[in-house]
Amino acid sequence: MYVQYVMYSPVGEYLRLVILQRLARGPASVEEINDVARKAVEKTGFRYDWRVWPELLKREVAVRDGVVELTPFGRWIYEQTREEVAEYVKKTLGPVL
Repeated sequence: MYVQYVMYSPVGEYLRLVILQRLARGPASVEEINDVARKAVEKTGFRYDWRVWPELLKREVAVRDGVVELTPFGRWIYEQTREEVAEYVKKTLGPVL
């Protein structure tokens, strides 16, 4: 069995975490998620294209008719990793959460 380790950028992980946190409360419009993503990246102070969120979360979210919602896999990932990802973000980006 092969295991592939993937290194994510701290800003990308922060972006994923913020969007998953919002969607854990329920579905949202694409416009709302765009706004959440833009504000999250601006908060970090780094240059990062916030518009990549659909690609970052392609397995975790589903976009249908302008509405974004968590997939069962996305909910599981969020529930299993949110604390570890938050810790990683705090260590690398400081107190942005």
